[in-house]
Amino acid sequence: MAIIAPFRGIFYNREKIQDLRDVITPPYDVISERERQEYFKRHPQNMIRLILSKGDPQDTNRDNRYTRAAECFRSWLDQGILTQDTEPAIYLTEIDYDVEDIVRTRFGIIALVQLEDFEKGSILPHEKTFSATKADRLRLMQACKANFSPIFSLFSDPDGEIVGPFRSCIKGIKPDFEFKELIGSRHRLWRVTDQRIHKKIQQKLYDKPLYIADGHHRYETALNFRNQTVAKSGALDPKAACNFVMMYLCSMHDPGLTIRPVHRLLSHVPQHVMDGFAEKAHAYFDIETMQFEAADRAEVLAGFLAKIRAGAECGVIGAVLRGHRVFYVLQIREGIMDRLFDGQVPVPLRKLDVTIATKLVFQKIFDLDDAALDDERRILYTSRTEKALEAVSAGECEVALILNPTRLSNVEEVSKAGLTMPRKSTYFYPKGISGLVINRIDDC
Repeated sequence: MAIIAPFRGIFYNREKIQDLRDVITPPYDVISERERQEYFKRHPQNMIRLILSKGDPQDTNRDNRYTRAAECFRSWLDQGILTQDTEPAIYLTEIDYDVEDIVRTRFGIIALVQLEDFEKGSILPHEKTFSATKADRLRLMQACKANFSPIFSLFSDPDGEIVGPFRSCIKGIKPDFEFKELIGSRHRLWRVTDQRIHKKIQQKLYDKPLYIADGHHRYETALNFRNQTVAKSGALDPKAACNFVMMYLCSMHDPGLTIRPVHRLLSHVPQHVMDGFAEKAHAYFDIETMQFEAADRAEVLAGFLAKIRAGAECGVIGAVLRGHRVFYVLQIREGIMDRLFDGQVPVPLRKLDVTIATKLVFQKIFDLDDAALDDERRILYTSRTEKALEAVSAGECEVALILNPTRLSNVEEVSKAGLTMPRKSTYFYPKGISGLVINRIDDC
């Protein structure tokens, strides 16, 4: 069961921050170092100072980027830069965004959700997490005691019985917040303080499992923070703030839901492994090579990407290697995953492109072990194809694997089976932004 609760959200004070574009950021895990520097320069009260504060070689246990983030948070509250709502509310949101020049709209609900261990089956993950990232996020939560961005979760609502009434209740009502992000997405937010509506939301979602779409590290961090609190105090009030986490809840049947691919960028590959790539790959894939010269690269690239898209349900992935003037289209050999991984990898996972990329390309061809797969410096991820290709061309990585998006039906199947996909298997777009609403965990 999912227990939903209203809360007194913290917002930027519009009398002091006129343009939210100056202070709102994406979640921490999609911000590049260049973008981080730009956010620092953009405004002295930009959210980047809380979610990704700068480290310093002279940092100590008492003075470091986490304590500085906490000090910023406290001072912004004291100065009235951030203000907390006086009444508990559930927040309804709409976001308009572009996908290939078509405007799409996604509806969501921001509320607190009671933390549950995954084993109970009411909150379901679908992908593995990185150890270092969880340690980083836990230190931030210990210092700041706040959720700066919501975890993005999905619920089933095929007939619109949950979403429909709530969309109706804000029809014709001016939103409390409306602004346009730097990347062009337009956000609208309504405060809903009517307790009768809160009760309806709570009842409708009570028997619905929640599928974590984005924010697995933050959810596991919230569990760890709660467990640490219990270990210190010996008991936990079920209504304690640390027993809840802020979530953005969206129907998995919302027509505005978009999943992007997550391409893999691999670094530190020895030259002899690069040279032997095609030979080793032949053991697992039928390979089509598409050679190019500088003059026809764009044309060949378009054909390469079209073949990957056409193979979206056939186990087709693309590979681009630094120094190779050829694009590789890899079509998995029939039955190879069953022959190699029967009894080791559950059936729902074997058919996923992200599993094929991990098990066959990274582990079999490039010989990566579990430690390498957990190393965020060795494997980077991007949802933008052009960025993946540029990274290879610029020498920022040796290999780019170009994937199709994981389908929503795969997420649901894997989650219900209690399984987890490889790390960074999905990119639900747009992500929930940081700083639109903040939840303070002030009694733990």
